[in-house]
Amino acid sequence: MDGKDKSLLKLMDGSDNRFIIPVYQRNYDWGQPQCKQLYDDLVDIALNDRASHFFGCVVRAHAKNGSADEYLIIDGQQRMTTVCLIFLAIYWNIQNGNITASDPRLAEKIFKKFLVDEYETKDKKIRLKLNKEDRMAFDTIVDSGDCSKYLNSTVSVNYRFFYDKIQNLPCDVDTFFEAIRRLIVIDIFLGQDDDPQLIFESLNSTGLELTESDKIRNFVLMGMSEEQQEKFYDLYWNKIEHNCDNGLDSFVRDYLTIITGTIPPQRKIYSFFKEYVKENVTDIEAILKDMLRYSDVYYKITTFNVGSAKANDIAKRLDYLDMSVVNPFLMAFFVYANENALAIDEIETVLSCVESFIFRRLMCDLPTNALNKIFASLHKSVVKQKGEDDKYSSVLIYQLLEKKLTSAFPKDDEFIQGFTSKNIYSMRAKNKAYIFERLENGSSKEKNDVIENIESGILSYEHIMPQTLTPAWRSALGERCDEIHEKWLHTISNLTLTGYNSNYSNRPFEEKKTIENGFYASGIRLNHYIAQFDKWTEEELELRKEKLSEMALQTWPCPETDFVPQVKDDECIGLDEDYPFKSRYIKYFTFQGTRYEEMAWADMAVDMLKLLYEINPSIL
Repeated sequence: MDGKDKSLLKLMDGSDNRFIIPVYQRNYDWGQPQCKQLYDDLVDIALNDRASHFFGCVVRAHAKNGSADEYLIIDGQQRMTTVCLIFLAIYWNIQNGNITASDPRLAEKIFKKFLVDEYETKDKKIRLKLNKEDRMAFDTIVDSGDCSKYLNSTVSVNYRFFYDKIQNLPCDVDTFFEAIRRLIVIDIFLGQDDDPQLIFESLNSTGLELTESDKIRNFVLMGMSEEQQEKFYDLYWNKIEHNCDNGLDSFVRDYLTIITGTIPPQRKIYSFFKEYVKENVTDIEAILKDMLRYSDVYYKITTFNVGSAKANDIAKRLDYLDMSVVNPFLMAFFVYANENALAIDEIETVLSCVESFIFRRLMCDLPTNALNKIFASLHKSVVKQKGEDDKYSSVLIYQLLEKKLTSAFPKDDEFIQGFTSKNIYSMRAKNKAYIFERLENGSSKEKNDVIENIESGILSYEHIMPQTLTPAWRSALGERCDEIHEKWLHTISNLTLTGYNSNYSNRPFEEKKTIENGFYASGIRLNHYIAQFDKWTEEELELRKEKLSEMALQTWPCPETDFVPQVKDDECIGLDEDYPFKSRYIKYFTFQGTRYEEMAWADMAVDMLKLLYEINPSIL
């Protein structure tokens, strides 16, 4: 490795030089803040006659199977591409007559020394070869100065920015070009014995921070020849990126969770992936194929296109609740469902079970962090326990119902107690909107777009018994009015939806019911039940509690299963026995005659300690 400080233009000069941005590099993504900063720095150099300006590092290496003057840009593509866009802005402004240079050959020098080799073939004419996503826009600008065909490209956006700036320079264009000459970089040239990946990881450049998936792409593709990089990028990585849109880091994290059973820390996804590949993967194409397979279902999950209308609606609701924690399970399940041609009603049963499980736990204030480990290995656990003739959903339901303590699936009485006594009004906005959407629409085909209308402000939450009791309300509620008010105010029994909240205000119940657009004439189905009453006291609150409880049990049912696991007595081993547990998986443990399903030894240890604590807290 050889590193020297030099002028960026000296590095770029030479008609034979070719600079190739490998496909494993992310696309050009400098935004206007970075472009404006560079422009301001160049203007400052020009106006104050500064001798130099440090512009970061450029790391390059000879392209495999390329000519002697073809270089891969390992780091520095953002800076080199941006300077080339400035050159193009200067060149085309001069060519179009917008500005005039003192040096009549300035445009020609820029074009032939830094942008093209006019004697080369079309494929090699342009000296900076960008990634495919950016190349068409850049090459079109070089050829014609016209970026209108690729208006959504960052290359085009930044070119237009510089094109407009160059027309209004606070100095002459020759002085501005001289300022570009004073950009100094550390030119790091890698030899044959240098490891580009290790050097890349250790760099702390002035560019934008790489995402974890950026680092993974570099790690996977960097060691290949350019031809192989192009092949694998087109066949796999580019498709994976498009499937995952802006959620590539999340996808890779979920994928690693599926194949390892361990959830990587958010900021260590790359190091986790790298370690896994080095220890377990001999064929990098195999893991890319596998990632593509899972990314296909990830796309369907995140675009809510997993099957029937019912299944799609559940996927959309889970996303709205920010329950991405369930994605590792859903990805593994849908890959399994596709490969085993599961019927759509089986898929709907599984998704409905997951939704009920999550919502019931939410109503019972069970910790959400317990869901991470549950869904990380749930699919593997189901497949492991499932017999040839068992339905997937039956085994899944059995396993969820068998969970205890903080991992439990709340039973009907626990769920209804939480649902009817919880302060619904103070819940997160999304959770609250979700609840009323489900209660309002249920399984009806004639749906009100509750969530959209709440988020747009058309609908709001109405306290039937108002937050501030007027004399009329106190009289209607009787001697225990304050006690009733405190107990019921923010519960589901006293809440509904309306588009006329300000009209309702603190009016007596009879007026809320009969005024224009009141409960009686409401387009909200939930209000039809309320409108049948003549008064609103604790008696009506109790009746509505019963009604909503029935609806909740229908909407978020506790599933049932007839699955009975096949257990062999000789599989049960006492912990006090001299038995080699290493490399053995745990299925369950029994304590005081009760069986507890487990998926990991660590889970067993935690649950065992909790059980011991419940017996005698003072000892622990």
